Amino acid sequence: MRTVLLHGFTGGATSFAHLPVDAVTPELPGHGSAPPATSWEDALAELQKLLDPGPVVLGGYSMGARLALALALRRPEKIARLVLASGTAGIEDETERASRRAQDEELARFIETHDIAAFVDRWQANEIVSLKSFQVESFQLERLRAQRLRHQPAKLAGALRRLGSGAQPSYWDDLHRLSMPVVLLAGARDPKFAAIAARMHARLRSSELRVVEECGHVIHVEKPEVFTGALR
Repeated sequence: MRTVLLHGFTGGATSFAHLPVDAVTPELPGHGSAPPATSWEDALAELQKLLDPGPVVLGGYSMGARLALALALRRPEKIARLVLASGTAGIEDETERASRRAQDEELARFIETHDIAAFVDRWQANEIVSLKSFQVESFQLERLRAQRLRHQPAKLAGALRRLGSGAQPSYWDDLHRLSMPVVLLAGARDPKFAAIAARMHARLRSSELRVVEECGHVIHVEKPEVFTGALR
C-alpha cells in the first residue's frame, strides 16, 4: 500500500528522507519548486490527485497534517489510515481566526521584506519549532536549515497567507464523519497541540492518541521511530 506524506510550513520534498519509509512526499504549494499557493481549496484539489488509485496511508506534520485531515474529509474512501502529527482541526472562533490571519500576515510581510536567511533565523528562534533544547543531531539541524533556505520569499509568504492556520476552515464539526483509523501524535512538551489532539480524539470515531514523552512539536525529527511506527 502506498504512503503519502505532507510536510509542514518551510519543509519540502526531503522532509521525511531520514525515515525508513517508502513514501510519496510532494512539495506543498509555495514551497521549493512547487507552484505558488493560490487558495486552500486549490491546494486540496491538486493534492487529492496523489490519493489515486488508493487506498493510501496518508500522514502529515503540522501544516501537512491540517491538509491531510482536509483530504481525508474530502476523499475518505481513498484513505486506509490517517496519521496526524502536531495537527489541528482548525480555529473555531471567528475572532480568534481573524487574529491568527493578522499574525500570519505580519510574518508574511516580514518574509517578503527580508532575505530568506533573516526569516529562517526568526523562524528557528520560535520556541514551538526550535529543536535546540532537544536531543537532535547537529546534522539534522543543518539539514533543516539548508532545506528552509531553498525557499523563495514571495512564494513562502503566499503559502503562509493561503495555507496557514488562519486560512484553514474549522473541521471540528466534521470529525465524526471519518471512519478510517486515525493516529494522533503530539509531543508531551507541546501542551497546546497535545490538548488539541486529545480533543480531536474525543470526537473521532476510530482514533488512537499517542502523546510522545520527551518530545516537542517536530515529532518526525525528534522521535522518527514514533512517527514511522504510526504509519505502519
